[in-house]
Amino acid sequence: MLDFDFSLLDDKDFKEDSVREDIIAPLLKELGFESKKSQEGLTLKRSVALNSDTILGSNKSIKAKDLIIPDYVLYIDGKPQCVLDAKKPDVNIRYKTKSERQAFYYASNPKMKAPFYALCNGRSLILYQTSSQELILEIDLENELDDKFYILRKYIITPIEDLKQYNNPKNPKKPDEWYLRRKLPRPIEKPQKQSESRYYGCMAYFTRQSWDIVTQNIKNFTGEKDIVFDPFGGTGVTAIEAMMNNRLGIHTDLNPLSIFMTKALTSKVDLGDLYDLGEDILSEFEKLRPKNEKEAKAILKNAKYFPNAIDREFGETASVKKQEEILWIPKDEILPKGSDVETVLKLFSPIQLSELAILRKLIIRKTTKKREMRYSLLLAFYNTITLINLTYHNTPSGGPASAVIRYYRYRIAPKPDFLDTAKVYRQKLKRVIKGKQELDSSSHYFYKTYFEPLSETIKNFKGSMISQRDDLNNVGTKENVINGEKFFQADATNLKEINDKSIDYIYTDPPYGAKIPYLDLSAMWNAWLDFPVDKSLKEKECIEKGSLNKSRDEYYTLMKESLKEMYRVLKFNRWLSFVFQHQDPKLWQLLVDAAEEVGFEYAGSVRQNNGQTTFKKRQNPFSVLSGQLILHFKKVDNPKTRAREVLGDLSYDLVLNDIEATIVKYNGATIEELYGDLTKRGLENGYLHLLAKMGDNFLIFVNQNFEYNMQDKKYRIKSGTKFKGSSVPLEDRTRYFIVSYLGRCEIEGRKAIFDEICLEVIPLLKNGVTPDDRFIKEILEEVATLNKKTGGWKLKTSEPKLFDDI
Repeated sequence: MLDFDFSLLDDKDFKEDSVREDIIAPLLKELGFESKKSQEGLTLKRSVALNSDTILGSNKSIKAKDLIIPDYVLYIDGKPQCVLDAKKPDVNIRYKTKSERQAFYYASNPKMKAPFYALCNGRSLILYQTSSQELILEIDLENELDDKFYILRKYIITPIEDLKQYNNPKNPKKPDEWYLRRKLPRPIEKPQKQSESRYYGCMAYFTRQSWDIVTQNIKNFTGEKDIVFDPFGGTGVTAIEAMMNNRLGIHTDLNPLSIFMTKALTSKVDLGDLYDLGEDILSEFEKLRPKNEKEAKAILKNAKYFPNAIDREFGETASVKKQEEILWIPKDEILPKGSDVETVLKLFSPIQLSELAILRKLIIRKTTKKREMRYSLLLAFYNTITLINLTYHNTPSGGPASAVIRYYRYRIAPKPDFLDTAKVYRQKLKRVIKGKQELDSSSHYFYKTYFEPLSETIKNFKGSMISQRDDLNNVGTKENVINGEKFFQADATNLKEINDKSIDYIYTDPPYGAKIPYLDLSAMWNAWLDFPVDKSLKEKECIEKGSLNKSRDEYYTLMKESLKEMYRVLKFNRWLSFVFQHQDPKLWQLLVDAAEEVGFEYAGSVRQNNGQTTFKKRQNPFSVLSGQLILHFKKVDNPKTRAREVLGDLSYDLVLNDIEATIVKYNGATIEELYGDLTKRGLENGYLHLLAKMGDNFLIFVNQNFEYNMQDKKYRIKSGTKFKGSSVPLEDRTRYFIVSYLGRCEIEGRKAIFDEICLEVIPLLKNGVTPDDRFIKEILEEVATLNKKTGGWKLKTSEPKLFDDI
């Protein structure tokens, strides 16, 4: 539709006039607008002059009675329908920006009164409704125009009196065929993981997906108003980004800390009042905090633990009288094995412990019957705990670090940094306010979808914690479920709270084997917030090892059960995107096998840079990947399996299997070698008559299924594709793919690093055969050498003899 090279938008010389001529002009032509003298039909005018009161635009301040000139006015039978303004590619055109305000004043001008106004910066086109200033439609022009063109056209060419849903426009539900036709998204080259304040600085946690990767997948696989779900929700990126993009997000996790963080960040409060209340608390805190360790110990002498969760939805709360009489301190929970100290309270100095207890008490006292305000203030408190403890220190490189986040264990710092609690809390509260501002102003959608009712999706229950729920099997569905019930603790292996076939899309980043025991590592925060985490909860956690020392088989069983539940709640002809970040191909295959066994159809994987190298990666370069694979599955009425690609007659499968074996045997086979081997194998396997029947079509058949190299005149497995059969042993397939990839890297002059080799090879190994314990690294070391200076692998100089025979 738009035949345009979008990479040109990055050119500094590509300005407003280029957006008008190269993007807007052809788009308006496609919509049917033309410049003509007649007022009949769809017409447009350029640079219409209007008088205006004083407004502030993106270009200049416009004084009273000055002329204002929008770029385009679109008319239907002579009546203004939409004002359209062009901007440079780097100009923000979102709600409440100067550009948006300028276009609004154009449309609302007394001589104009256009029902819609729109802005285009070449990258996006955003359509607003003038009367309500509501964002109606946003289009990523490079990736979404084909899908959303008909919606844009509906609003632009339909007279306002004929738009029945003018005051509450909704997109029609997309047909199943639209979902099934979705292509896998291209990887984002440079994820902007730390660019959004709603995540970084607001919620300290062990892992999180980059928001832009999540957003790209949500927009690719869903339409507006679709329901997006994450059963391993973590910091809530999936649900929050769904709502930022006019979808309805559901967030669940086993860890109560995850539920609190997401609720606290998204709780809607007056940000001015939040700041003032924070300052009021800090003012009182300064009067009560201990001056030295002696005073701190005196304060702690009569302090003790008693059940006092932050709100009834998280557990038992104490009376106001009890809270005032006794200084509450956390329950001295046992820390996981490998910690430097045995219990939670030993993670804090007397001053730190007393100050945090006083600060918590003040927050609780000042927010009686102010639930959203309490959650918001406690989110800053939670982030303060991360820095005010004996694990916090400066690293050798000079940067600060909380040991539990950096090292994934409770490690007491040799030289802890004792920061000022009040200063840290003030800083963290400002970060929380900044994060909330993004939700409040950067998207006109967020709080609209945050409070939008759900129907026939979530069952009726009270309380955010699993322990507060009875059996839900016989409970009716809630018709109007607002956000409080969209975020709740749930067991991914038993999602009893969610109805069958009620979810439009699942994007999830689950635990990877023994990588991170989330509940164990959250002990410090859960203790301070008084969230219950017992053995029964840990038994449900989908991890390997941890404090219960779960086996790989236990992890696999739990993950399979969670995939079963994901399959149950997902609608037919919808997608599941499953993030995988581990170098073990056996684990990858186990999970793909499990997904296929429960009914999913595997559609492919996307290699994605996740935007950073973690400390865990630096510690374990060969067991943790700095990139990730995003596995995509479809739930269709008749799922296919990946063990065999259906080619019709069984004999075709035999031919394909034997061609692959010949290619591996010779590390690429000429047509003569294929004919020679297949004649022999055709006699043995009973398909020689088929080869004769195919005649000249055999060469076409080979060219369709395999890749031909003009230089050495050999056929090979197509780059990036798997073996179609399973007759070639797994070890030989692995060796073949490694050698092929290293060869391509040498030809293209690229460095072949271990992570890239893993991400290239792992998705190509699955063909219904479970691998043994031989890892990619072991086979790599047989055929290649590592340059320790560059970190690159190269094929050994003497060409290895890959296979004697197959």
